[in-house]
Amino acid sequence: MANKLPESEIIHRLEVYQNCGFSSQSAAKVIGISRRSFDRFLDKYGDKDQPIPKGVFDQTKIKNIAKPRKGKVKRYLLTCAQNNTKVHQGFFNNLTAYADYLGASLKISQFTYNKTAFQKNRKQGDNETTNYITYDSQILPYVSNNIERLAPTLVWCGNLQILPTAVNPTSGFDDYTSQSSTIIPHTKVQVRPVPTARCFDTKHLYTTGCCTLKNYIMAKAGQKAEFHHTYAALLVEVLDDGTWFARQLVADRNGTFHDLDLEIKDQQVSHCECVDLIQWGDIHYDNIDKSIEKMFFIGKNSVLDTLKPHTQTFHDLVDGQSHNPHEVKNHIAQYRKHLTGSRSIEAEFNNARDFIDKVAFRHWCKSIVIWSNHDEFLRRFLENSNYKSDYENREFILRNELLATQQAKADPSKNPCYFKNALNSLTATVLNNDGGGLSVNGVLLDFHGHQGSGGARGSVQGFSKSGHKTMTGHSHSMFWFNGATSAGTCSKLYLGYNNGLSTWSHTFTVLYKNGKRCQVTANAKTGKWRA
Repeated sequence: MANKLPESEIIHRLEVYQNCGFSSQSAAKVIGISRRSFDRFLDKYGDKDQPIPKGVFDQTKIKNIAKPRKGKVKRYLLTCAQNNTKVHQGFFNNLTAYADYLGASLKISQFTYNKTAFQKNRKQGDNETTNYITYDSQILPYVSNNIERLAPTLVWCGNLQILPTAVNPTSGFDDYTSQSSTIIPHTKVQVRPVPTARCFDTKHLYTTGCCTLKNYIMAKAGQKAEFHHTYAALLVEVLDDGTWFARQLVADRNGTFHDLDLEIKDQQVSHCECVDLIQWGDIHYDNIDKSIEKMFFIGKNSVLDTLKPHTQTFHDLVDGQSHNPHEVKNHIAQYRKHLTGSRSIEAEFNNARDFIDKVAFRHWCKSIVIWSNHDEFLRRFLENSNYKSDYENREFILRNELLATQQAKADPSKNPCYFKNALNSLTATVLNNDGGGLSVNGVLLDFHGHQGSGGARGSVQGFSKSGHKTMTGHSHSMFWFNGATSAGTCSKLYLGYNNGLSTWSHTFTVLYKNGKRCQVTANAKTGKWRA
C-alpha cells in the first residue's frame, strides 16, 4: 500500500503546479520527481479548476523604521493617489519642493477606485472608459504601499485600500495597530481620538488627504465624496527619543499651502505671518497645565509669539471649581474646598482676568472669550446662592447681583451677562451667546460645542452637518470631521472626574489666512509642540 502524502505536501505540490501554469512537466522538475509520478499524483489529488487553499501565519507585517540619530529629526509627508488620475500639479510640485526643503521622505499610497464597475450610473462629466489600472508617472518614485512604524507609537498604513466614497474612513480601525496611532491614506482629512488609558498618550486616527485630482462616478456616493475631496498631506516629525508630532498641510485651489509660519507657493518656501487665528484648547485656568501655559503663552519662543495670530479665542476660560453646580450637594468636596481656600469665586475670576489681560495679552492680537458651559456655572450659582450664609462669597454675590439688576433695569429686553460682569476684562471681547455671528475666513467660531441642535448635546459630527465650517471646543479632544474641528484642552489631562479611558489631548487649532486649518498637539512632558 502506497504511503499517504501529508496534507502539507499535497498543498505544496498543488501550489507549485498552479504557479507553473498548470504544466505537469515544469512542476515535476521544481518538486524533483518524474513527470509520470507527478501525473499519478494529479490523478489522485489534482483538479486545476478547483481553487488551491493558501495562507500564511502573518500576512501583514509592520516594517519598523529606525529612530533618527541623536539630535536629528526624521520627517515624512504622507498622502495618497488615485488610479487613472492626474496629480494636482500645483500641489504636487509644492509638496515635492517642501519635502526637499525639509529633507523629508514623501510617501504616497496608491488606491484603486473602479469607476467602470458603475457604468450604468454614469452621468455627464463621467468619461472613464478604460479597464487598465495606471498611475500618474510622477508619483512612482514616492509610492509607499507598505505598513510602516514611523515611530514607536505611530504607524503609517500605506497598505490600506479604502474607497474614496467612504463616509467615515477611520471607522473600524480603533484597535488596528494596537496602541499606536494610525495614519490612514484617504482623500478626506479626518482626525479621531481613541479612548486610551491615561498613563499613555491618547491614540489618534489620522487620514491624509489626496494629491490627485477629483475623479468620481457621478452618482450619490461619488458626488458626496467629490465635495469632501481635499488636496492635502500629513506632516510627521519624529524625534530621536521616539516622540512625534503630526499636522495637516491643506492646499487651496492653486496648490498653495501653509505650515505654521511658512508658506509653500510656486515651489518656493518662505517665512510669513500666515496665521489668522488660534483657537486654544479649553483653558480652565485654575486647573491649567503649567507646562502648557508656559509653552503656549510665556516667552519669545511661545506658540503665541512664534505664530503671531491676528486673533485668539478662549473656551472655558474659568474652570468654575469654586462654584461647580455638580458638587453643590457633595459636602466632602465643599469641605475640601474650604480647607484649600478654593471656594472663593472672586479669586478664581481674578486669576482668569490676570491671565487674559497680562499673560495672554499681546497688543497685536485680538482676544475673544467664547461663551461656554463653564461660564454658565456662574449664572446658575447666583440664581441659587444665599449671600446670608455664604460668607466667603458674600460681597461677590451682592456686587454682581446689583450690577445685573442695574443692567436689567437699563434694558429689560436683554439678559445680563453675569460672566462678562464678573470677569471685567480690560483687553478681551467676551461673548454672551452662540448665535453664529463670529466668522473668520468663512469659519464660525462662537460655538463652544456643548449645545447642538435645539439645545441638545453637541458633537463634532453634528456641527459637520450644518453646512458651515466650525471650530469648537468642549470635548477636550482633537476631532476633525468634514468641515468641523474640535480643539483639545490646556488643562491637566486628569481632573478627577474624567475617570476611565480618556481621549483628552493638549491640542490647539490653527486657522490660516486662506481659510485652511491644521491641528497641533503639544507634549507637556517634553515641553515641545513641534520638532
